[in-house]
Amino acid sequence: MAINDNAVYFAEYGTIFYAEPGTALPANGLKGFHLTDTEVASAGSDGKKWKNLGHTSNSNKIEINLEGGESDSFRSWLKSNLKTKKSSDGSMTITANALQMDAETLKLIFNGTDTTNGVGANVNSDPKELAIVVITQETQNSTEPVFGFHFPKTKVSPSGGPQLNDDFIEQGLTATVESPGTGKPDFEFLLLQ
Repeated sequence: MAINDNAVYFAEYGTIFYAEPGTALPANGLKGFHLTDTEVASAGSDGKKWKNLGHTSNSNKIEINLEGGESDSFRSWLKSNLKTKKSSDGSMTITANALQMDAETLKLIFNGTDTTNGVGANVNSDPKELAIVVITQETQNSTEPVFGFHFPKTKVSPSGGPQLNDDFIEQGLTATVESPGTGKPDFEFLLLQ
């Protein structure tokens, strides 16, 4: 493998974009997203757009967790490590803490609805099905992100209730990655091309 100093990044700034599952990425991929865009048009002719989730916690940054998917090694009396077999399926989640306590964010996380006084939510509401893109960049004023992730199908639900810290109020969310369909990857790394 070649040594590539230009493929080493800091995730100093970033955001999450979301859309309906099946929404195409912009025609120019990662370059189509910009940190402060409120919406980004997809490459599809259906008029679908990616929306920016807005402010997320810097002290509790976005985490992408992959668990399971382990393999076990089996030996024979004659040979150690004769065969390896996958012993469990893997699962992936994205966790983030939203800072914007506005109606759009709360309805998204809690799968809530508008009420006369704000947003109503149920404790046992169904998760919201979304496609997610996470972008990162090294400087706030960069013209394009340096790295990203695309999750074509997730189920989003709240991660606990609002956290009333010494810092900003935070509302956690967890997105569980699901298979988008046969022959399609569960997620992809978005690289500058």
